[in-house]
Amino acid sequence: RDRRQAQEPHAGAAPARADVPYRFAPEGHGPLKVSFPCPTCRQRIRVPVRGRVRARCGLCRTVLECDT
Repeated sequence: RDRRQAQEPHAGAAPARADVPYRFAPEGHGPLKVSFPCPTCRQRIRVPVRGRVRARCGLCRTVLECDT
């Protein structure tokens, strides 16, 4: 549901829900991306939405297995 809402054209960004730690964000005509805080240092990590991906935090270098 969140992924579909992020792909819909709308004026301005949708308000972030306080109970959900992740956000979907389209980048122009590029792929949809999801961002979430690193569980170790709380730095925001942004990865493309395309199934299972491995992400590394740029700040603390923690490697995360993500199912996007």
